[in-house]
Amino acid sequence: MRPTKKQRNERREKARQQAIQTREEQSLRKIVPATELYARHRQILFQRTIAILFMVLMVLGSIAAYVLWGEEIVEFIANPARVRAMVDEHPVMSRFIFVALTFIQVVIAIIPGEPFEIAAGYAFGFWEGTFLCIVASYLASVLIFFLVRRFGRPILELFFEPEQIDDIRIFNNAKSASFLMVIIFLIPGTPKDIMTYFAGLTSMNLSTWLLVLLARIPSIVSSTAGGGLLGSERYMPALIVLAVTALLAVIGIYIYKKMSQRAKDEDGESD
Repeated sequence: MRPTKKQRNERREKARQQAIQTREEQSLRKIVPATELYARHRQILFQRTIAILFMVLMVLGSIAAYVLWGEEIVEFIANPARVRAMVDEHPVMSRFIFVALTFIQVVIAIIPGEPFEIAAGYAFGFWEGTFLCIVASYLASVLIFFLVRRFGRPILELFFEPEQIDDIRIFNNAKSASFLMVIIFLIPGTPKDIMTYFAGLTSMNLSTWLLVLLARIPSIVSSTAGGGLLGSERYMPALIVLAVTALLAVIGIYIYKKMSQRAKDEDGESD
C-alpha cells in the first residue's frame, strides 16, 4: 500500500528534524572547553619554541663559522678538487655528516632541500650524491610517518596553525591520497618535506608510503645532476640543468596551488 501524502510529509518533516539535530550535535562537539584550549595553546607554544630555538642555533652557528673562517670556507667551497679531496680523506665521517644534516633538513621541513641535493652532487658526484640523498630522505620520512601516526596533529602544529592544517583539503579523499602524493613528489618545487608530515594523517600504510617515496627520486636527480656538473667544473651544462630545474619548480608550485584550490572548492561544494 502506497503511503499517503500526509505520511510522506510527516516522513520528510521527521528527516528534516533529524538533520537539524545532527547538525546541532556536531556544532556542540566542536565547542572546546577553555581549559583544553589553554593547554593546547601552551603545548603548541612549547613545541614551536623548541623548533625556533634549534633553527636560531643553526643560524648563529653558521654566522659564527663565517665570521671566524669565512674567507677560508668560501675558497674551499669554490674549489671542487679540494672539496672532493677532503671527502676522500674522510670517507666515512664526511658521508655520515652529510646524511645526518640532510636527515635534519627533512625533519625540520621548512628548510629547503635543493641546496643539500646540489651540494651532494658537488661533493660526492652524481651517483653517490643521489644515493646519499635518497637514504637520508627515506630515513627521515619513515621517522616522520611513525611520529605523526603516534602523536597526530601536534607534530604538524610545530609548523602550521591548526586552521592552516584544516584548510589543506587536497588529501581529504583517502582513495586518492597516495596518487596525489606521487604527483606532488614528482613535480619539482612542491613542498615535499612538509607533505611527508601529512602522509601520517592519511590512511595509507607504511608499505604504500615507501613506494610513494620513490616519486621523490626524479626531483633529487635533477638537483644532484646540477651539483655533479658543478663539481666537474662543467659550468654551462650545470647552469642549464639548474635553470630548467628552477623553471620546473615554478611550474610545480603553480600546479600544486591549483590542485589545492580545486580540492578546497570541491570540498566547499560538498559541504
